[in-house]
Amino acid sequence: MTSFQPSWQHQVRVDPDHSTVLLSGEIDMNGAGQLLDLLDRTIQATRRVDVDMAAVQFIDSTGINALITARRAAAVAGGQLVVTNPSKNARRVLGITGVLEVLSPPGT
Repeated sequence: MTSFQPSWQHQVRVDPDHSTVLLSGEIDMNGAGQLLDLLDRTIQATRRVDVDMAAVQFIDSTGINALITARRAAAVAGGQLVVTNPSKNARRVLGITGVLEVLSPPGT
């Protein structure tokens, strides 16, 4: 069986009141499951998670699904997950699919 490696990288910064997940690369079906696992672990550590997508060059529907699923998990846990600084490409895809507003911080 072939094991796919994600084509994205991450860093997690934990502050007292929230965590920031810095993503870069291409988020597609090869790494969407790992992204969801990362976001779930981060949500368990802090209730507010900012997903910084400034360096994301590409995201497909499976990556978007991981973000939406993690957002729901955060809400169920009494927390919040938002996307910040989406790159031009990520902003375009999130906007076209209609989830940019849902994933953006309140008031933006």
